[in-house]
Amino acid sequence: MPTAHDAPRLEVSAFLVDARGKPCPVPIIELAKALRLHPRVELWADDPAAAGDLKTFCEATRRVTEQVDRAGFLRAVVRGHVDPAS
Repeated sequence: MPTAHDAPRLEVSAFLVDARGKPCPVPIIELAKALRLHPRVELWADDPAAAGDLKTFCEATRRVTEQVDRAGFLRAVVRGHVDPAS
């Protein structure tokens, strides 16, 4: 049986931030740094606060969470800023 560490990527073309085992707020800090360099980032995090922190981060920075999966840990694909005209 596959484990959470064997989980397939949600978005192969996205840059991966594997923040499993890192406490809050490290996963969101690493995500923010990666989003400065990459238009799409896949975040993996197992901290219980990660899902709420991700929602707050996306709302505050006008980012979009495109996919979310919780196969033993949070996996989410986040992309750049929301277009204010849309």
